[in-house]
Amino acid sequence: MLLIILAGALAALYINSYAGIVRSGNKSLQAKEYRAAEQAFKKAIAKDNKKPDAYTGLSKVYIGQEDLDAAEDVFLEAIEKQPENADLYEAAFHFYLDTDQPMGIPELLSDAKEKVIEKLSEYVVKEPEFSLDDEEVYDDVQQLTLTSDAGSVYYTTDGSTPDPKSTKFQKPIQLEEGSNQIQAISVNKKGIPSQIVQKEFVIE
Repeated sequence: MLLIILAGALAALYINSYAGIVRSGNKSLQAKEYRAAEQAFKKAIAKDNKKPDAYTGLSKVYIGQEDLDAAEDVFLEAIEKQPENADLYEAAFHFYLDTDQPMGIPELLSDAKEKVIEKLSEYVVKEPEFSLDDEEVYDDVQQLTLTSDAGSVYYTTDGSTPDPKSTKFQKPIQLEEGSNQIQAISVNKKGIPSQIVQKEFVIE
């Protein structure tokens, strides 16, 4: 009888623990009971706002309801309150990769504190290098080469923001007379992009 009482007490402790509440939220999420899942994850965050699991679960609640802005805000609001919590940053990075928004990673990292960047160095991708100097004015057409030790290079020439779906650099870019605006990123094998490099080349 004592063992049964003890087992019941332990079960109650688990159910009301952070892990237990998150587990309950995940069960509701799998059943598409979004309201119950949302309440569970918010309860878990109130219990421990430093761990990333409940934030990830809450974000998935909004993803399930096709509200990506609300899903992203879960992480952005948490990071704003805890700017040195690298675990929250990493959870946000997984969100961006899972929802096919990889450019959110370098954008979020651009404002991160040095301690966070050091802890998440695997998400820091080196920017591509340009073969020409954009401070020089050229008097003839030029060919521009983009290189990267990190992986592939993607670029745009129309002023639009490059991403992993943009043109992949495979051969030199012909720069014509006038102003040529090139924006480029490196993307490593994990699909993580670098910061955007933007240069303007003038051919007279």
